[in-house]
Amino acid sequence: MTVMAAGAALAASAAAAEGAREYPFDWPRQPLHNALQQYSQLTGDSVLYDSAQTADQTAPALAGRYTARDALARLLAETDLQARYTAPRALMLMPRVRTPPAPAPQASQAARQQYYGRLQARVLAALCARPELHVGEYRVALRVPLDPAHAIRGAQAYATGRPDMGPRLQEALEGLPIGAPPAGFGLPATLLITPEAARRYGGCRR
Repeated sequence: MTVMAAGAALAASAAAAEGAREYPFDWPRQPLHNALQQYSQLTGDSVLYDSAQTADQTAPALAGRYTARDALARLLAETDLQARYTAPRALMLMPRVRTPPAPAPQASQAARQQYYGRLQARVLAALCARPELHVGEYRVALRVPLDPAHAIRGAQAYATGRPDMGPRLQEALEGLPIGAPPAGFGLPATLLITPEAARRYGGCRR
């Protein structure tokens, strides 16, 4: 019991230190989608959002040193989106709640979070089951649509520094059953998997 408690304390201390880390920014005003991609690459955070959520949205210019969470809050300041963290370094973007939600929206929001977790877990499991894909060694951006049977169909994959992996990642996900999304969960979804997130938060075990 003592060893486990000490380990938890050390993990909590490490997580707190990482959360306080500041990153340098010198970014111009740009499309929100582009800013989120750069944010994920710089901080190592894994970000999931509906592609429709960022369409025609703009992130403000950002200059200075900020923690990951402070920087993301500034990038989203001019939008109706907010970050909901599902792990210390993994998050999804959701509509900002401006008034206390009624019971029904609360249930819907919980369902969206649960579905997000299922989507992320099944995608990572499918990719990790293919050791030749070397998931966790490079950054991957996935655009994930579902067919009428709620399986992944026609996914698009962009592997930073490994263009040869794109078609192989897409093939590994083709036909993967996910299940029906809850009401309000826009598709296709965009999933960013960084090496750090893949290793530390539910990624491939080697």
